[in-house]
Amino acid sequence: MTRILRILPAILAALVAGCSLSGSTPAPSQTSGLPAAVAPAGPAASVVGFDPAHIAEVLGPAVGEIIVVGANATDEGSGFAIAHEGNTTYMLTNNHVIAAGGRISVLMLDGRHWTATLKGGDPIGDIAVLSIPDGSIPLAIFADSSKVRVGQPVVAIGSPLGNQGSVTSGIISALHRTIKAGSSGSGASETLPDVLQTDAAINPGNSGGPLADAEGHVVGVNTAADRTGSKVGFAIPSLLAKRLASALIAGRKPGHPFLGITLLEEADALAAGVTVPGYGVLVRSVQAGSAAEKAGLTKNDVIQKVDGVELRNGQTLGGLIQVHEPGDRVTLSILRDGRTLDAPLVLADRPRGT
Repeated sequence: MTRILRILPAILAALVAGCSLSGSTPAPSQTSGLPAAVAPAGPAASVVGFDPAHIAEVLGPAVGEIIVVGANATDEGSGFAIAHEGNTTYMLTNNHVIAAGGRISVLMLDGRHWTATLKGGDPIGDIAVLSIPDGSIPLAIFADSSKVRVGQPVVAIGSPLGNQGSVTSGIISALHRTIKAGSSGSGASETLPDVLQTDAAINPGNSGGPLADAEGHVVGVNTAADRTGSKVGFAIPSLLAKRLASALIAGRKPGHPFLGITLLEEADALAAGVTVPGYGVLVRSVQAGSAAEKAGLTKNDVIQKVDGVELRNGQTLGGLIQVHEPGDRVTLSILRDGRTLDAPLVLADRPRGT
């Protein structure tokens, strides 16, 4: 069934790899069962030096088409291999691709195909990992998504509209967007608070496929497209996808750092006629017993920094928090009554149902 992918306005809510591949030559197997290491940030590459054909040759052999045959519908998406463990390959995709349930088949560009097993899924982060009974599938390599720049050229690879091995190119249009993505087959949807925006064409069936840099390394997981046809697509940053996938491969429930506040970003506050002193995000309420309350945050505080990184010039609170695990310690710099204070905070895990 055609995947429904839709954009929502920014949501104000409680906050909730290797070596390069070439042709069909398999990358070295990993025995740890963890995704390949994050590659050093490669050159952003000018458009003149950007070669989508090379990227497709490097990354394409690791990308598969995912077909989920359920009782009432068939869903399709994409995925890419991220780790080996013995005779098993782990493939990453979007959770909403497999959320409806059913028999999962994976088809590679070279014609090989298998029935896959769901290793684990995370609806909150919209990431799932499949287990494939073949340890020879080439692996993709993750890049460091924190180094991605607006205007950087990228390539999306996947099976849009069932067209396997399709390649589209564009640029990173923006960072730190908030969207909701979902599936008509499962009725499930996920709010994703800090995704990459691209004008590389992303269509139904691209979900779960890689968004790659000039080196053919994965900077994001394609997850949604603007249904109005305005050439706006979105991808989950690679650092977050890698963290969630690592937990799923290890058999753990991924943690989702939670502050326990509601907030207003500057633009939304100004649109509502609310004054925000300085820059940052305005705290509107603090949940009783939350990590934020324990750290001393109060209503009308303005959070300006996370571990010294300023919440302006594109940086967001969600983006800086979500790469952490619950239990990690961060320091928030807040503006209160004209004074700047540091508030050390131990991140909690997101409560069920929030």
